[in-house]
Amino acid sequence: TADEQGVVKLFEQCAPSVAYITTETVQRNLFGAELGQGAGSGFVWDGNGHVVTNYHVVENARRVFVQLDAGQPIEAEPVGGAPEYDLAVVRLLKPPAGLRPLPLGTSKDLKVGQAVFAIGNPFGLQRTLTRGIVSALDRELPTTDYREVLGVIQTDAAINPGNSGGPLLDSAGRLVGVNSAIR
Repeated sequence: TADEQGVVKLFEQCAPSVAYITTETVQRNLFGAELGQGAGSGFVWDGNGHVVTNYHVVENARRVFVQLDAGQPIEAEPVGGAPEYDLAVVRLLKPPAGLRPLPLGTSKDLKVGQAVFAIGNPFGLQRTLTRGIVSALDRELPTTDYREVLGVIQTDAAINPGNSGGPLLDSAGRLVGVNSAIR
């Protein structure tokens, strides 16, 4: 159908801008320290190799790797973070040519019932697309440091572990939010 063709086109245009992020962490325990791993999603912000993700995806990371398309993981370094908003920016150390940032939309005029799409890497499965609607606006989301992120978009699009940091898109494929949590 025309609706399905529109969704396929949205995915084909936006998916190359979605990143699979893996991290290495050092976890201290009674016996010293051991390496841990984490994973999440992100998206290309600009042609200079900046990738946006959730703060909790890269928090305490010793090393960060970003995989775009079917390419090899590229090492990245954290360059900014706002734990109070659960947002972080990493920069690819060797950005490939042809990075495609997602077009920006706006969340200030979203309406309950509007269609939205989430692309991410749940459970380590690369690039999945889920579809839903804006279920509510102006929700509050607790963060790990006992603060709350205000103005959160609630959606019924499936958001699972690993989707964190991926884009929430409107039906035109524009960025309107960052997927953060399942609740």
